[in-house]
Amino acid sequence: MKARGAVMGTLLVVLLLSALYPVRQYFTQKTELRNLTQEEVRLAQRVEQLSALKARLLTDDEIERIAREELGMVRPGEVAFAIVPGGDAAPKDAVIPSIVSAQPKKAGPAWHQRWWDAVVSSLTGMR
Repeated sequence: MKARGAVMGTLLVVLLLSALYPVRQYFTQKTELRNLTQEEVRLAQRVEQLSALKARLLTDDEIERIAREELGMVRPGEVAFAIVPGGDAAPKDAVIPSIVSAQPKKAGPAWHQRWWDAVVSSLTGMR
């Protein structure tokens, strides 16, 4: 009888342990389903926000606001002004464009020609 009791006890433990895995999997899936449902709600709210933003961006007033503020555009006949920081005086390190002469400078030989001339003169100096 003792052997039968040991076998029955072992079978009972095996059945109990084999039942634990599906139960654990059930609770894991239930938790994952709850998380996915919450994420679905958050994403639906985000879709609503983006749809409202899209509708607002397609209005003429919003297009004009973006064109004026972000692109610096003006309507025909309007005058655009730019405020330069620093007041009346130009900064000391400001670059002032110089007047370019009408006559182009005479270009010297190209870099590769100067290099070749240097090679030739060094070889002729070795002889």
